[in-house]
Amino acid sequence: MKPILEIKNLCKSFGGKTVLDNVDLTVYENETVCIIGASGSGKSTLLRCVNLLEYPDSGEIHFAGQNITSRGVNENRLRAEIGMVFQSFNLFANKTVLGNVTLALRKVRKLSKSEAEERALRALSAVGMAEHANRSAQTLSGGQKQRVAIARSLVMEPKLMLFDEPTSALDPEMVGEVLAVMKELAETGMTMIVVTHEMGFAAEAARRIVFMDEGKIIESGPPAEILRNPRMERTRQFLKRTLPPA
Repeated sequence: MKPILEIKNLCKSFGGKTVLDNVDLTVYENETVCIIGASGSGKSTLLRCVNLLEYPDSGEIHFAGQNITSRGVNENRLRAEIGMVFQSFNLFANKTVLGNVTLALRKVRKLSKSEAEERALRALSAVGMAEHANRSAQTLSGGQKQRVAIARSLVMEPKLMLFDEPTSALDPEMVGEVLAVMKELAETGMTMIVVTHEMGFAAEAARRIVFMDEGKIIESGPPAEILRNPRMERTRQFLKRTLPPA
């Protein structure tokens, strides 16, 4: 397997508090990696560093063979290759569904209006939202907004998709529709890193689960190994609090 992402000795602090402490992680093409851990363990900061929404204090991130933590990296071009879906959707409320999805295609990819709309409708169809293309984004349910946010990233044809707890802001009945879309993406071979508290999704969709605690990767491995027979005591304690009783 070919690595798409290599993170080496990554460190990040905020106000003197260490959030990432010498993190090493390699992600391979077509792999779905789920990152689990308690709030404040560094999971979201790690994703934000991969997308250069935060700059690490030290260490390196290599994406598709390029050191993206070196000077002179074009952030907008990078973010077209690394899609990111946030907890809070980040849609433009004053635009339609179609307008949200075509915006980056027009601005970054420089596609014509007709080309952008054709691609956007394909992406919306993939997440079950094509019939809502002309609705205002502010009229959608939370689950619908998140599916549009996924389409907005997919339409750029990224090499890597990052999901930062994409269901945490949703009502419980809407969680399933978003997880179903993500599971389908994983099955198609999309390379994905997913920060999640949804252990059922991690068990079914991930090729590998990574457990983080206090800014460090404590252990990683196949879902069955991590969820059923973790090696480290800290992992066992976290799962005991998180997983339903057997």
